[in-house]
Amino acid sequence: MTSPRQASSGIFYGWWVTSAFALMVFVSAGVRHAVGPFLKPIVADLGVDRGSFSLVIALGLLLYGAFMPWVGTLVDRFGARAVTTGGSILFAASLAATGLCQNLWQLAIVYGALASLGLAATGPVVANAVVSRWFHRKRGTAVSMLGSASMTGMSLLVPIMAWMILTVGWRMTYVAVGVFVLVCMVPMCLFVVRDSPESMGLGPDGDPIPEGHTAATVLERTPVGEAVRTLAFWQLAGTFMTCGFSMSLISSHGVPMLTDHGYAPVFASSVLGILGGSSILTTMMLGAASDRFGRRPVLASIYAGRSLVFAGFFLIRDNPTTMIAIALIGGITIAGTMSMTSALTADIYGRHSVGGILGVIFLAHQVGAATGSWLGGALFDSTGGYGAAFAIAGTVLVAAAVVSLYIDDGSRSVPWLSRPARA
Repeated sequence: MTSPRQASSGIFYGWWVTSAFALMVFVSAGVRHAVGPFLKPIVADLGVDRGSFSLVIALGLLLYGAFMPWVGTLVDRFGARAVTTGGSILFAASLAATGLCQNLWQLAIVYGALASLGLAATGPVVANAVVSRWFHRKRGTAVSMLGSASMTGMSLLVPIMAWMILTVGWRMTYVAVGVFVLVCMVPMCLFVVRDSPESMGLGPDGDPIPEGHTAATVLERTPVGEAVRTLAFWQLAGTFMTCGFSMSLISSHGVPMLTDHGYAPVFASSVLGILGGSSILTTMMLGAASDRFGRRPVLASIYAGRSLVFAGFFLIRDNPTTMIAIALIGGITIAGTMSMTSALTADIYGRHSVGGILGVIFLAHQVGAATGSWLGGALFDSTGGYGAAFAIAGTVLVAAAVVSLYIDDGSRSVPWLSRPARA
């Protein structure tokens, strides 16, 4: 196998690291979003109701977010190769063991808890944290490759696993996916992943380390406790929470809302599929744009555009052609928030501080996601429709767009705290 130093003389080795993490995110995102096809066969096989199974899924989502800050801190402290290797092995084993579960409590432990920890160790926070270390000028493009891989995994692996369930059953499907993770992801973690360009005597983007920069200077970190005292942290966490809120609302209630508006169920599902699929390429465009024009205006445009997409989904009735057009164009607003938020975290707090800080920011995203899923149903029950929920989503997205334009550089503290973080 080509050594890292040899690879750096041709293609910058950071792109190999990015490709390895793109594969991990591709698999982890596909598995995470493939719960739907498993619901009916698992419920029937284990003899449980959908509400009980949904509690296991909710537990997994909650733990997935709760594990992120801890896993991000482990990456900052012990290195990405150790964390992702251990996480991939745990992920593979827990997926295979899920196929052996005989009752609900076993499913809760194996899938709800252990698989969620494996997902956290191989998911987007770790990937963005490490990839951000390798780039400065091309950081937006690099992290956007991860966002594109995530959407590709969701678009391709979900139907593939649905087909496998019909062919070999849900148990063998989980076993097969576990073997795939072990065979494909673990070698990537061991032989490709490297923590930073400094470990190879390089600077970001393959540039030489500037003269006069010591190792301590290059590897300076901003502790999480210091970051949370800054205004920028709360701006990033608050805007990313609106991302979780809006995406959970559309994923949980988008299809029911469209069917309530007279669209056929298959068409409603196809609209969301088009929305996700169209974001695969547009995410890369956003990354390149952020490298040229800056992260803040691109992030603001994403949130503003998403508010228009949500308005279109709710307001347009009896016009399938227009709805498909909105889904095609709206894909540009779906997957770029994670990439831009992680890039800004690196820009503000330093390349080697992303893991822990982005982990806490991602937890805010998951809180927003849980709120969006619950509030959509609660408001439907109380009002008889989704208008109030989508109006709230549009409002907070517009607010997020405005805040994104003025995200601080990390030099100002929040009013009720004092000590600012290092710029």
